[in-house]
Amino acid sequence: MKKPLPSPRMITQADEAMLWLRWIDKDIGQILWARANRKAWKGICWAHGVSRKTATKRYLFGLSVIVWRLNGLTYNPKRSMRHAIDRVR
Repeated sequence: MKKPLPSPRMITQADEAMLWLRWIDKDIGQILWARANRKAWKGICWAHGVSRKTATKRYLFGLSVIVWRLNGLTYNPKRSMRHAIDRVR
């Protein structure tokens, strides 16, 4: 059985979500995109040359920055990754 084709609304939402990746570094955006496509952590870690803990931290940081921006806030890049992650939780 084939999957149904996406609706125009679903395509528009996907396009909008891809634009959010502009708000973060390329490396972190690649990790977010890989996880959105259900890639295994092991492959992501190998591709980026980082540990699982570092990849997870970058993933959470990327999501946090996107949440900040969607809420109309700006993230100060001089602050730590941990600060961004803790403020969203």
